[in-house]
Amino acid sequence: MEPIEAALRRRSELAHDETAAALVELLRADHVSSDAAGAGPSDPGAVGAGALDLLAAVFALDELETSLLLIAASVELDPRFGAVVGLLLGNPDRVRPTVGLALELCGRGSSSADARRLLGPTAALRHHRLLAVDGAAPMPLRDLRVPDRVVGHLLDDASIEETLATLTVEVAGRTDDGSAALARAFDAGVRLGHVRSAPGTAGLACAGGAFDQLEIGTLAIDLGRRSRRADPVELVALAVREAGLRGAGLLLAGADDEVRDDRTLLATLEGAAVPVVVVDDVAWGPEWVRGPLLTVTATELTRPERAEIWASALSDRPEGASTGRDETVPWSDLLSLRMTPEEISAVVRTAAVDSVAAGEPPSVARLRRAARSHRAVDVEQSAHRVVPRATLSDLVLPPTTRRSVEELVAWARHRETLLGHGQLAGKGSKGHGLTALFTGAPGTGKTLAAEAIAGELGLELCTVDLSAVVDKYIGETEKNLEKVISAAETLNVVLFFDEADALFGSRAAVGDARDRYANQEVSYLLQRIERFQGLALMATNFRGNIDAAFTRRLHHVVDFAEPDEATRRLLWLAHLQEVPVLDANDPIDVDWLARHVELPGGNVRSIVLAATFLASEHISGLDAGPVGMAHVVRAVAREFQKLGRRPPQLPTSAAGAGAERTRENAS
Repeated sequence: MEPIEAALRRRSELAHDETAAALVELLRADHVSSDAAGAGPSDPGAVGAGALDLLAAVFALDELETSLLLIAASVELDPRFGAVVGLLLGNPDRVRPTVGLALELCGRGSSSADARRLLGPTAALRHHRLLAVDGAAPMPLRDLRVPDRVVGHLLDDASIEETLATLTVEVAGRTDDGSAALARAFDAGVRLGHVRSAPGTAGLACAGGAFDQLEIGTLAIDLGRRSRRADPVELVALAVREAGLRGAGLLLAGADDEVRDDRTLLATLEGAAVPVVVVDDVAWGPEWVRGPLLTVTATELTRPERAEIWASALSDRPEGASTGRDETVPWSDLLSLRMTPEEISAVVRTAAVDSVAAGEPPSVARLRRAARSHRAVDVEQSAHRVVPRATLSDLVLPPTTRRSVEELVAWARHRETLLGHGQLAGKGSKGHGLTALFTGAPGTGKTLAAEAIAGELGLELCTVDLSAVVDKYIGETEKNLEKVISAAETLNVVLFFDEADALFGSRAAVGDARDRYANQEVSYLLQRIERFQGLALMATNFRGNIDAAFTRRLHHVVDFAEPDEATRRLLWLAHLQEVPVLDANDPIDVDWLARHVELPGGNVRSIVLAATFLASEHISGLDAGPVGMAHVVRAVAREFQKLGRRPPQLPTSAAGAGAERTRENAS
């Protein structure tokens, strides 16, 4: 503040102004002095030397730039200095210093080149949003203003400004090859790093680990949380400034579209005064940035890492939540969820709130529900999620088909454990997922088998909604599929494609543009399924329509054949036992039905349901009518008529069916 004192003294001597002389004495106080290292909260007008030194060091400000910043901040730090500014400008209504006045107080002429060099649009003070030049007047007459956040920093107030507060996220650092490489690059002078992070990988943790190794803090900003009206470039500039004020590195996430579409954002990051890591799922071109850039690829957390993070996130581990070899099924299911450290922390917080609201102690089951609802929106936009009620014990299948389904379940149970050892899965870039195709005529149990497999594994079933996935615009179908497949991998659900030939159909010869784009969709699906990390099931009624290249990538192909007589008998018994009341006076001849009604299980179910309605059509009240053979016979005739097929010679009652069966046995 010595230049200000000298200027006021000169004015006081020339104008014999007693007010100016009094203000000289005021400036001698330590209200706005970088020497006030001992100032504390009880002295709100004092600037801490540490805050000022940190600001100058991080943003590489020289002594002149620091003086300009303090002159502009003086009226914010102590309102009485507004009177000083008014006196020096000869206008008591002016409370902010102008560019010309600030330069004069620093011993520089207001018309010198310093005005442009130090206070121009690209100068450090303005580029880093430390100082604003307001107004449209000639440069020397414009006002200087210090943003509130910078003033707060000078007063040792670490409160983040409101525009960024809602965008911050908590990040737990992870030490791996990627984070170590980033740390070494930053030590060598690189200022911008890039982490390519697919959904479910620990990209944020990798970036946070790099800053941990540099022994600096991490400011993590998620641009995906911003309002639509907010300018992403301005938000990024404010985030860079905030990281600098905190002496931390900046981690930027949620900027995939902006990075891809707007190079201005990358230019802002390249000029940052702090190390910056951008985490996205975008492949950056070498021409996107002007300076050196290091790109690393994020990896998934290993199962032991997930166990450690779950254990540390839980203050009290739920009962049965063992991470040893004897782990319980619920806890094992939690560890199978491919979640990031940030997602695990969010799930634990959600489960804790749910436990308090329900008045119940925390449990693994509540954690599972919170985990499965965490990214449910990404799945439910393009798929139907259900909690299976069926298991393998509910399936009635021919012996060969049943063995194939049981083998598939056994593979799914031990897939992650076996593929986690050595090079059993190969050395290529293929995923460690499991894919299976169910083929067969309609009604043979393909969809029910998918639900039973999910139920047997204790997982949810997500059936892809083709109407929500397939889009007429080029490239949109692939984007929709990528979103639902990635979310399914993260949530560890069974992904089910019914009528799979609609998506995985054989590629045709290119006759026009439509054929070319249709082939592109199939090619994308073939590659994406090969990289799939979960359990995917497909069902089709027309195996011949499936692309041969896709069949090669399958681990299992299960043929759901038409049921034989023994299987049909079991199907009739299974569905009839669900009927509320059977007619004892007209018993149902299951043996005759199994021999003559050659239909798969789906049609058997429809027949039993129709017979139940027929038995109840003349019954008043809420009770169902007793179902007899006559009702089943009528329902069989209706089912064959619906299928457009000629029904067998049908008896009119159980007695007739028994007599016919006796004649057949005798012959």
